[in-house]
Amino acid sequence: MSLTFVVGTGRCGSTILSKALHTHPDILSLSEFFASLRNRAFPEGPIDGERFWRMLSAPDPAIDAMVRNGLRTREQVYPYDTGRFGRLADVPAICHMTLPELTDDPDGLYDELAAELPNWPLRPVVEHYRDLFGWLARRFGRQTVVERSGTSLNYVHRLRAMFPEARFVHIFRNGPDCALSMSRHFGFRLMMLPRTAARVAGVPVPGLIKNHLDRLPEDYQRFFRGDYSPELIMNADLPVRDFGEFWSSMIQHGVRELSGLDPADRLDLRYERMVAEPTAQFATLAAFLGVPADQPWLDRVGKLMDGSLTGSAQRLDPPVREELLLACAPGEEALAPA
Repeated sequence: MSLTFVVGTGRCGSTILSKALHTHPDILSLSEFFASLRNRAFPEGPIDGERFWRMLSAPDPAIDAMVRNGLRTREQVYPYDTGRFGRLADVPAICHMTLPELTDDPDGLYDELAAELPNWPLRPVVEHYRDLFGWLARRFGRQTVVERSGTSLNYVHRLRAMFPEARFVHIFRNGPDCALSMSRHFGFRLMMLPRTAARVAGVPVPGLIKNHLDRLPEDYQRFFRGDYSPELIMNADLPVRDFGEFWSSMIQHGVRELSGLDPADRLDLRYERMVAEPTAQFATLAAFLGVPADQPWLDRVGKLMDGSLTGSAQRLDPPVREELLLACAPGEEALAPA
């Protein structure tokens, strides 16, 4: 089994790339696996199978709150209306996004994993991950595993340290377009709110804002109590330049961490080229992954590509566009060699 990570900032085309790879008969495309686990994905020391399964199956209150409050994103594809875990239930972390992308019966796959994983021995978590990826590859008859999570550039250093044998595909998009897309996405607006709230409250560190909620307007306080609506999140005053700065910082960090890789273990993939030249770009990607790229598959993935959103930042009002361009400049400079 070979292992590759697709890493990016989010809103960079990685979701459609993951869906395209899922259509290849040799590739197990794991979508949002590490993103689903978030901070608990990298525990210190050895863990046994029971704890590993709890990591995967425990609900995430923040993601559950999103679904409960009507902020279900396009990536959250679990059948909440018909599945075992409803909108108001505590949904296992891997059920929101990862398992439903693998099968039409995510509850059944969840039960298979629940019967298998708790029996695994005490060992470093990376060995659990390798065996889980191998188990899933065998279960679905695939030979190449590709994991893709949004905002994974934030922890690419951990992935490199844990999986020295892995290869990396870095997918990236024009900075202003990517940042603008972030600014219109529920998940990224939720991520940005603590930073903006800290500025409103005069708190120097966003992580401390929960200790100073009395300094915030009521709408912000509702967000931190988990009582929010799509309208509240989308109407919050979050300058698009903040998303540009966030994009730049993630790109700078990711490019720095990826720079130490052997060139043979890294492929840079620009979103705009992927949608404009899907046949050439996916043929190159298939060669990098070590899988065949027959014409029927290339034709299928070509039909998935949509370039209509390229250049969207150019349609912003000039003053806003200039602020966004300035905020994205450091990230674009970091990407210049690619």
